[in-house]
Amino acid sequence: MTGHALFRRSGSPTVPAFALLAMVTALSFLVGCGGPGPADRSSGKKQGDSYGVPRVETVTVVKRDLSRTTEMPGTIEGYETADLYAKVGGYLGSMSVDIGDPIKAGQELAHLEIPEMQRELEQKQAETARAKARVAQFEAGIQEAKAEQVRAAAAVDEAKSARAEKQAKLKFRNKEFERTRKLVERSSLQAQLLDEARFQLDAAEAALASVNARIRTAAAELAKAKAGVDRAQKDHQSAEADVAVAHAEVARVKTLLDYAAIRAPFDGIVIKRWVDPGAFIQPAEGNSAARPLLSVSRTDRVRVFLDLPMDQIRFLDRGDRAVIRRLTVLPDEQFEGQVARFTRAIDESSRMMRVEIDLDNPNRRLMPGYYGYVTLYLEEYPETPTVPASAVMTDAEHAMFVYVVVEGVVHKRPVKPAYEDGVIVGIAAGLSGGEQVVRAGASQLAEGQAVVAVSDEKAGD
Repeated sequence: MTGHALFRRSGSPTVPAFALLAMVTALSFLVGCGGPGPADRSSGKKQGDSYGVPRVETVTVVKRDLSRTTEMPGTIEGYETADLYAKVGGYLGSMSVDIGDPIKAGQELAHLEIPEMQRELEQKQAETARAKARVAQFEAGIQEAKAEQVRAAAAVDEAKSARAEKQAKLKFRNKEFERTRKLVERSSLQAQLLDEARFQLDAAEAALASVNARIRTAAAELAKAKAGVDRAQKDHQSAEADVAVAHAEVARVKTLLDYAAIRAPFDGIVIKRWVDPGAFIQPAEGNSAARPLLSVSRTDRVRVFLDLPMDQIRFLDRGDRAVIRRLTVLPDEQFEGQVARFTRAIDESSRMMRVEIDLDNPNRRLMPGYYGYVTLYLEEYPETPTVPASAVMTDAEHAMFVYVVVEGVVHKRPVKPAYEDGVIVGIAAGLSGGEQVVRAGASQLAEGQAVVAVSDEKAGD
């Protein structure tokens, strides 16, 4: 066996090299003369393919309405619910509604009897009338004081006029006295004439002094009258303040009496009645033992409460569409609303987050306490190009791409995904629909490589 190369396969006998070469040559001859073999028949020669061009399976990019949803049980409650308490204590005189009755905002539902408060109101009204009478009295006092002030001012003016007269007379007597004195000194007139002149001068001076005293007295009376006016005006202001206080007290008691009427805070229905006429109702203010009279709920609009698992919270937004289905009492109907609010906090016991959905309920078909299932549309992508998840690849820079086949050549197309569920991928940018993309095995391809596209299925099928 020297001079011959041998090929050995584990567990097989040694075969001479020249024998193997003869076998390969014979096989090649048979293939060349006998027409295409099985591989050729399956490689699409009828399409004009050549040896070495890989076959790839493609899918057509189609647009779909995509959504990420979750379904959770939900409970319906009235949009607003209130327990109606009494602010003041008294006996329940009447109640005009019962459970299930519709109510209107402002409607009187019950009335309390509070006779002692009615007496207090009458007392406050009497005090108001008395305060008003005092105001009228002080108004009259102001007028009287002003009249006295006018009289005193007139007296001052009169005294001043008299003083002017006395001053003129004194001046005259002074001149007369001087003239008489000079005549007596130059003539033999009797001194008696001079004495008479001095007496008249002294009398004029005394009269002037008397008038000055009258002026001072009149001025004091005028000051007293002015003070009386000021005092009367202040008394009047005090009386008016008393009237304002009395009015405020009347208003306070009236307000408390208004609380004797229990009124509906909104349109809705009565869902619970707690007391009957004749019962003593304790005031709720500062009293933990007080009980409500009625419980009412607004039902023209309702809230749906549900708890959302932690893994879904990141997709939740206000305004997300919500559909309520499978209500026990309305099994064939569904109602649509929107996410209105959520707590933005996780309940420590359930590890879930409370979500509220608002629903219009004009025909009152949805009632507080109804129970059903809520489908939350956490994300919605209408008319979005889709490809199978196997068609999307990631390059070394972690950028995502697909291979698009155009006229037998593959092209690398960067894409931006918007939605993924493990089966299909919704494309936000990079594809517009109708393209042919390689479904799988794209890692063996390269940009610009010639391929044979087979199959034409829709993405996600």
